[in-house]
Amino acid sequence: MSKPDLAIFDLDNTILNGDSDYSMINYLVDINLLDKAAKLKNDEFIKDYQQGQLDFNQYTNFALKPYIGKTQDEINEIIFPFVERIIEPMINVFALKLIHDHHDKGDTILLASATNELIVKPIAERLSINHVIGTKVEFKNNQCSGDFIPPSALGAGKLKLVERWMKAHQYDDFSGVTFYSDSINDLPLLEEVEFPKAVNPDTKLEAISNERGWEVIYLPLI
Repeated sequence: MSKPDLAIFDLDNTILNGDSDYSMINYLVDINLLDKAAKLKNDEFIKDYQQGQLDFNQYTNFALKPYIGKTQDEINEIIFPFVERIIEPMINVFALKLIHDHHDKGDTILLASATNELIVKPIAERLSINHVIGTKVEFKNNQCSGDFIPPSALGAGKLKLVERWMKAHQYDDFSGVTFYSDSINDLPLLEEVEFPKAVNPDTKLEAISNERGWEVIYLPLI
């Protein structure tokens, strides 16, 4: 019996109308877990990300700092309300339809995001997606260390983590695999799959998609 086809979805600016990591930092400022200067730093990092020039180590140290020393349960007390209040309204209903279409075909759905798994896993649960890849966060003695476990799920790191996941789930190659993303940062994985789909792409990804004849999908931002 053949395995179901695999559909991989990026999260930020693909399923969501916005960036979950960026929104999380601003939320932490709003609830006084970070000072207001963090918003300015956050703006600098998002610009670097959009240009495909993000220093991921530096950004992760910044993004995980509020969780250092906290247990998973304590972190969930921060993140679960964030998902309900901030992420829920960001979910693009047209992206949901893409997910549901694959589900109806019997495809396996994998959410693969560079955002850390502290945020990605609760969002995946809300989306009823069982298979999830996010940047893994290190815990020591059941407390967040503030470090991530390489590789990050950004760029070539996302490709590597997806390949590991595929091997563990008996997917031998990328034939029949679809990947939806908005970002030039996901180029390594887009280049490997059989069906690359650029969703509301950034300028660089849009240009490459047009050059290579990849499908470009423009979803209304509602």
